[in-house]
Amino acid sequence: MSEGRVNEAWQGAFEDLGRNLAETTFVVVDLETSGGSPEQSSITEIGAVKVRGGEIIGEFQTLINPGGDIPAYITVLTGITNSMVISAPSIQETFPALLEFFGSPDESVVVAHNAPFDLGFLKAAAKQNNYVWPNFQVVDTARLARQVLTKDEVPNCKLGTLAIFFRARTSPTHRALDDARATVDVLHGIFERLGSFGVTTLEELKGFSSRLTSAQRDKRHLASSIPQAPGVYIFRGPKNEPLYVGTSRNLRTRVRNYFTAAETRKRMHEMIAVTHHIDAIVCATILEAQVRELRMINEHKPHYNKRSRFQKMPTWLKTFESVDIREASTRLNKRMNDFSDAELFEKAALVRNEIHELVRNNSRAHHIHALASLPEIILAKPISTPGLWEFTCIRYGRLAGTALSVPGIDVAHTLDSLSMTAEVIVGNGSILPASSHEEVEKLLAYIDDEETRIVSLKGQWALPILASMTPTFAEVPLLDRHL
Repeated sequence: MSEGRVNEAWQGAFEDLGRNLAETTFVVVDLETSGGSPEQSSITEIGAVKVRGGEIIGEFQTLINPGGDIPAYITVLTGITNSMVISAPSIQETFPALLEFFGSPDESVVVAHNAPFDLGFLKAAAKQNNYVWPNFQVVDTARLARQVLTKDEVPNCKLGTLAIFFRARTSPTHRALDDARATVDVLHGIFERLGSFGVTTLEELKGFSSRLTSAQRDKRHLASSIPQAPGVYIFRGPKNEPLYVGTSRNLRTRVRNYFTAAETRKRMHEMIAVTHHIDAIVCATILEAQVRELRMINEHKPHYNKRSRFQKMPTWLKTFESVDIREASTRLNKRMNDFSDAELFEKAALVRNEIHELVRNNSRAHHIHALASLPEIILAKPISTPGLWEFTCIRYGRLAGTALSVPGIDVAHTLDSLSMTAEVIVGNGSILPASSHEEVEKLLAYIDDEETRIVSLKGQWALPILASMTPTFAEVPLLDRHL
């Protein structure tokens, strides 16, 4: 199978790629209040800045009438007086415009310095005025700063201190909009610092700011050299033994996720604690990666893999008294009808389920045997780059090779090279495939994909139609080798 060239135009799934920080909309908010408790005090000013990709795309600012006197020490701190807020709108009047500015939780992430304080006041005000506070994701710049900066760099993580350290364009003044603007520059300064840790997505940012095990924190560097490509990854122990094998469309992103708080599985934490290094095998196609994963798990039985460790244990269906698969179905149908006529509906339903399993397993066995009996089938599937294809060669139910079309090279030459270099597999006449049942089912699922096309095949490939117990044969048109 091909390990050399990778499809540079590979388009990974959204969950593999993550939400890039540069493409995420952040709403940075700051409040001024009449005291320190949302139960006993009220908001006096709101300032917010909406930013994406380092650019400010909107600002929001308003004074708020707190419905009571502002204490003198608050006026000294903020400069906001009773006379300034007497004609200002109430928080109830402000909420619709504020929520509109924030946007939906799907598009915006809320940022605040010491976020529990600001979010606590906003949530309390929403509840008091019968508004539902959306379930925004929240980033706390104070918490992040404590994790990325040392005492040698800053004596504390107050907004004023960080604004000076990161050379913010706006100095904090204890006025909401000024402080929100300063927090924007602090946020961007933290993002630059996090870049050295390989944090580029929102998921990685959340993981970095959450509690990690010491092993996750200390061994995060093991993911730094993993390529950004489809393939297989192997966590290995101190004796080079495989601990865990997995696959992904984007190896780097997937492996890095093990070192974030998004990974909560206890056994994965145990695995990371004994991991010595991580290997990566780049594959031309995701199907190749999935099959390699199955084979490695089957061969090495990694301790931390629970799935696919016993692929050589097929389930057999046995009938007695010389009853064939069709006669068995007839008898089960009669039993079901007899139970139904006697109004024993629960027993009838159980027999109905038995019939369903009989038909399903019979069809599955025919599909596996049909592919396992086929000397060769070559398939084509379009990739994200228009006009280019991935090719797969299967022999006797085993993945024998893969290839990618190359611009400017005749597809027929690529197919000939694939056929010549693919693994040589000799059929043994058995009903069992040359690989494993799990591998064959992966291959069958790939064949069933509506985008997959048959380029060529050797031998006869006949499959039953599931709705009938009698096999039905049909000719399959072949794809033009010149595409």
